Amino acid sequence: MSSNVSCKPFLAQIDPGFLPNDVVLVIEDEHLHVNKALLESASPIFEAWLKKEWQKEECTDDTKRELKFPGKTYDDMVTFLKCLLPNFADKVTDETLDTVLPLADEYRTEKLITDCVKVIRQRVESVSEVDIYIPPSRIVTYLHWIEKYNLHTVKEVVVKLASCLSGEVLEAEPGYENIGLTHQKEIFTTRAKLLASLFVSNVTEAKEKIYQLKIPHSSYYLAEWRQNVAKLVKDALVLKISENSKWPNTAAYRKMRKLSMYGYEEGIISKVILDSFTCLDICARFKYLESYANAIQRIKSLKIGKADFKWIWSNYYSIGIRNTNATMERLLLDICNCN
Repeated sequence: MSSNVSCKPFLAQIDPGFLPNDVVLVIEDEHLHVNKALLESASPIFEAWLKKEWQKEECTDDTKRELKFPGKTYDDMVTFLKCLLPNFADKVTDETLDTVLPLADEYRTEKLITDCVKVIRQRVESVSEVDIYIPPSRIVTYLHWIEKYNLHTVKEVVVKLASCLSGEVLEAEPGYENIGLTHQKEIFTTRAKLLASLFVSNVTEAKEKIYQLKIPHSSYYLAEWRQNVAKLVKDALVLKISENSKWPNTAAYRKMRKLSMYGYEEGIISKVILDSFTCLDICARFKYLESYANAIQRIKSLKIGKADFKWIWSNYYSIGIRNTNATMERLLLDICNCN
């Protein structure tokens, strides 16, 4: 890293209780006033650089250094420093990663690199929680960063997400051919294992795989498998409902179910009811709109009361899926005979 240093009298005084801005970073003829100690503590590169410059005879502790950054842009350095220095509240985001990560690597700011990795991980893992689509171009960028900046701790989740795209989609993406062969092979192998593990023959198995393997919400991932699941849902929703499959509303059954809630006896929920809930769950997650409407009508036909609906819902979601209570309250208004 090259720099030019000059000395000017330090005239500006700042409020007591704040660290002095005793270094000026000159970028594209713009000036950034920062604190030397904060800069040194954030980066060993800055520490070595400033220590060397501070020892020059022409500068004293009463003068302010001007450090010049040829080749850097002012906006990029402002974004980087605001994420780096603790006296700013800015955090790294997926939008600023392209700016911050290369500079964090160049200046060996380990904490900021860790923050960048955390942002990538959270972004990638969020696709299994909400309907977010990370395009192939961004996934390829993540893969490049993993190789270039040795971000090995986030490799597994990025490779897994890449495996949810077809080989044709990835290979058509500019820059994918520059990904190392080891990682390309790992993506291919991961996809093969994933597809093998996703073989399902009914909606119950499909639902289990969705949550067990954390299948992304967006329809752009695993498109062929989703088509198979959509067919399983449609087939399940057209099966005839017998009288024995409907929810029993007799006093004797209600008493038995009440006992089961206290652990005395097992409640009975028919397969048709459970499959209907499963179809509703899958349709809501994957946005099968027509089948979702059919699932609503099917559950309505089962004539489940409000209290019983809540009980079935809590049993169905006994594994504790996030945001299920809010969804349940919304569905109560649409589905139940609220008695």
